[in-house]
Amino acid sequence: MFRKPTAAAAQDPDASITDAAPCQKALRLHVRRDAIAPVRGVVLAEFQRQAALPGFRKGKAPAGLVERQYAKDIQDETLQRVTRQAFEQVAQAHGLKPVGPFEVRTMAFSETDGLTLEATVEVEPSFALGSYKGLPLTRPSAEVAPQEMERALAALQDSMAQLAPAKAGEGKERQVPALDEELAKDLGYQSLAALREHVAAKLREQKRAARAQALEAALCDELLRRHPFEVPPRLVAHQTERLTRDFRVRLLLSGVPEDQVDGKVTQFAEQLRTSAARHVKLAFILDRIAAQESVTATQDELVKRLWQLAQRWKKDPAQVRQFFDAQGLWPSVVSAIRQEKTIAFLLSVAQLEGTGQESALA
Repeated sequence: MFRKPTAAAAQDPDASITDAAPCQKALRLHVRRDAIAPVRGVVLAEFQRQAALPGFRKGKAPAGLVERQYAKDIQDETLQRVTRQAFEQVAQAHGLKPVGPFEVRTMAFSETDGLTLEATVEVEPSFALGSYKGLPLTRPSAEVAPQEMERALAALQDSMAQLAPAKAGEGKERQVPALDEELAKDLGYQSLAALREHVAAKLREQKRAARAQALEAALCDELLRRHPFEVPPRLVAHQTERLTRDFRVRLLLSGVPEDQVDGKVTQFAEQLRTSAARHVKLAFILDRIAAQESVTATQDELVKRLWQLAQRWKKDPAQVRQFFDAQGLWPSVVSAIRQEKTIAFLLSVAQLEGTGQESALA
């Protein structure tokens, strides 16, 4: 249990804080009458400026009359402000890092004793940052195997198949063209060798992209393995809701009938929740590493991301920024860039099995 330091300011609330659950604190606060009085005075003055009572011009009614007329509203607003300030002061004094709102369980107020509050709040997890440089990773090969090349060429041939009269003269049959110079020219290449080189280049590009994804996934797995800790349940719940909404949209776009979507979502519910918990936990780890390594999102990077989003949505960048600000989502954009840069840094200093100090980004 933590108690309010004796050196704290006189206006700070008395507080006791206990662990209610992983990443959740239970608070009991007492705000004295003398700390409430100044807030009440400010609220009363605001009501007085806005009051339009019979016989008085707006803002000119006596304070005593305004206080009697709006007694309940003034008290409600005062207690709301005092409660909010008390939570802010306690969080700062005790180094709490809330990740959600304070939930008031009980509230008791009297003119003589002041305000007593009991509340809970979810906070950032506390964990020791383990080693994260030189993580062991296995980099898959980006070389194109002969059988992969043959499968890709066969798929090209199949895509150029045409229906032609059957040899027996009855009906039609599907004929796949031979892999030759003529097919290469039909596909827009000067020669069969040029077609083969194009296909090989495309396969190498796909394998490099898949390798990058595999390396990032392996890096994240290793970070999670090295940092066992609980994460705030509500953050996981919110992330699960987001992933579920996205999953529903993907199902519908892929052609799954609407009456079957709920069943599919139920089928993958646990997988979605696990992915959400992984995402939340990884975000905390990456943010801690970013702070340790002074990784930040620069103004140029933010402007570039804004332009990318504007082009994708076919909107003016100013409109996109206005939307993100209105929804309170701009910090998420900043965090995403910061986390992407942190992952790139970790990959650049990773240790690849069998390759010495070769960079994982190569």
